[in-house]
Amino acid sequence: MTFQPPSISTSNRLDVGTVLEVALRQFAPWLAAVLLVTWAGYPGVVCVTPLAWLMALRVGIVCVRRSRSKQARRRVQEAALAGGWFGFLQGLLFMIIVPRMGPVQASEQVSATVINVLMIVLGMLFGAGLSAFTAASIERRKQAVL
Repeated sequence: MTFQPPSISTSNRLDVGTVLEVALRQFAPWLAAVLLVTWAGYPGVVCVTPLAWLMALRVGIVCVRRSRSKQARRRVQEAALAGGWFGFLQGLLFMIIVPRMGPVQASEQVSATVINVLMIVLGMLFGAGLSAFTAASIERRKQAVL
């Protein structure tokens, strides 16, 4: 049995540090890829963002494994929050990069705004859902082994 200092012991509270860290660490490669390809002259790569939502599956895996929470339900909640945060970051990046694809005509401004908002909202929903799905699957497998 190993001793854990009180600062890193498990608790019933959300492990917010893990939620934020996992989302940011999983977002970093997507950010780097989009910025690099955009810098190379192809900002349209950001249009692959819906496919990149699948990266939220990994967010759920990493979040469950790194969480210091005692309860399985809490770890799934943390994974959902991390996935939602991850999707928000992807949507925000989409909103920042899209104008670099070319000027938006005045008649297209409303549509562009709607698409940006949809990408943020859907990114959060899909990110949270996929991450929670993966986390719940891992937790079910853990229970089946016990």
